[in-house]
Order: sequence, then C-alpha cells, then structure tokens
Amino acid sequence: MVARELVPTSASAQAQVRWSQLEWPALAVCSGLTELFFPPAGEREPARIQREAKARQVCASCPVINECRNYARRNHEYGYWGGENEEERFAALRRLRRAMAAG
Repeated sequence: MVARELVPTSASAQAQVRWSQLEWPALAVCSGLTELFFPPAGEREPARIQREAKARQVCASCPVINECRNYARRNHEYGYWGGENEEERFAALRRLRRAMAAG
C-alpha cells in the first residue's frame, strides 16, 4: 500500500493517515459493526458487558485479530480492539513492561 503525503491538522486526521497506511483492516470481520466496539455515551456496566461479549465473538472469528490487538496496544486506542477492552489491553502492556524490566 502506498503511503499518502498528507499533513494532518488534528488527532483524528492523524489517525486516518495511520489507518490508511495499513492493509489488515480490509480483512477484519468487524467492518460495519462500530456500535459493538465503541461504547455509546453514558453506557452502564451491564450494557458494556453484553456489548463486549458480542464483540469478543466477532473478534474470535477474525483472521487479523493479532494485528488488530497489536495496533491497539501500540497506539493506546479507545474501545474494543483485537479481543481486548481498554482495561485488558493496559493490563497486558503493564505485564509486558514488568517482564522486560525483570530481565
């Protein structure tokens, strides 16, 4: 894929440039299911648990789950990516940093 020569002026524009440079999103099975992967304003815990359970099922069948998860971990993304919610992603990153510090 050819990188675009754009000068983004906002964070969302920068994300679009990064995203446009990737090939794996075209293979993701979550296309068009945004409501499962990003919470609505004011979402309560029971609704979040149900929404994320559905998202987890979609991710389980995705051929690019690892690429998605790694992208979200590297870029500290918001929402549900690669079979992980934000809490799970940040916990995985903390474990990795501790392991690297330990040797």
